Amino acid sequence: MSRRRWIWIGAAVLAVPVVAGFLFVVLIDSVMSGFGACRVVRQRAFASPNGSQLVVVVWKSCGATVPDSTQASILARGRNFSPESTPTFVSVRGHLDVVVAWSSERAVRIGFIPGPEQVYKRDQRAGDVAISYE
Repeated sequence: MSRRRWIWIGAAVLAVPVVAGFLFVVLIDSVMSGFGACRVVRQRAFASPNGSQLVVVVWKSCGATVPDSTQASILARGRNFSPESTPTFVSVRGHLDVVVAWSSERAVRIGFIPGPEQVYKRDQRAGDVAISYE
């Protein structure tokens, strides 16, 4: 065999483990990133009196190390809810039923059934909407 052919065979033999290692790292990374991902399930949306705003309630689950939570956000009708870009105004531990009652376009009451064990976040305002809790 010629010297040139030996060089190509040697390069191929060395390249196979490198490519296999790279593919293994990519596979492991994609599997491991799924473990830290949170699952967000939209439960309900409650429209304001004239329908221009929504209180969106979601359940969030992030695996065994982070407790499940119930969260609520306010967004303008017609906008898409995104857990990454829509800020929450309330977050409580567990998957609870939420009662929402709009008293006007700028005031809403929120309650939980059963009452939450632990409150992570409880804002009094979300933009120009005043929030009261029961």
